[in-house]
Amino acid sequence: MGAVLHIDCSARTANSVSRKLSRAVVDELLEAEPSVEVIRRDLGVSAPPPVNSIEAAAFLTPPPDRTEEQVKALAASDALTAELLSASTIVLGAPMYNFSVPASLKAWIDYVVRAGKTFRRVANGELEGLCGGKKVYVCTASSGKAKGTKLDHLRPYLEVIFDFIGITDIVYFDAEGLAWGAEERERSINSAMENIRQHFSGRVEKQHV
Repeated sequence: MGAVLHIDCSARTANSVSRKLSRAVVDELLEAEPSVEVIRRDLGVSAPPPVNSIEAAAFLTPPPDRTEEQVKALAASDALTAELLSASTIVLGAPMYNFSVPASLKAWIDYVVRAGKTFRRVANGELEGLCGGKKVYVCTASSGKAKGTKLDHLRPYLEVIFDFIGITDIVYFDAEGLAWGAEERERSINSAMENIRQHFSGRVEKQHV
């Protein structure tokens, strides 16, 4: 296993369900391979700002033609993109905010979906993702139950983004209905944690068949 990129984006640094689930996934990965490198990126604590005019222009300028100002402006994007490219596994804690992803996660996406780095143009105007072979675990948390309905703009959006950069191996662990009372909240969290445990237990068993 290559490096694990562990990303959280919940604005809540305490009592966050998506953080609890993503931590559980990372713990399972570490149990399977204790020496694996874990790259930590907490967007809920420190998120990149929205793309500004200098960065937008730099993204569209071929590297040899970029000004010194543009090169400097892309330093943060280069660092985040390098983290993504260096990892073979991404663990993402993604709470649902207003039926989609948090703004901090959207900002990260805008920084790492990069022409020539995470995707490229090929013949006849076609585009090809450059992040194939990576696996993503997405740990979601939401107050209601939008999964599989027209209100769910989180999972379809993430699937489009990851597919665009070449990642199709995505596993979801979902905790929903967290605002539906204490009993339903506990049931949903416990169910998601059990799904994580069963997923990795099943993977280990298959490896030893």
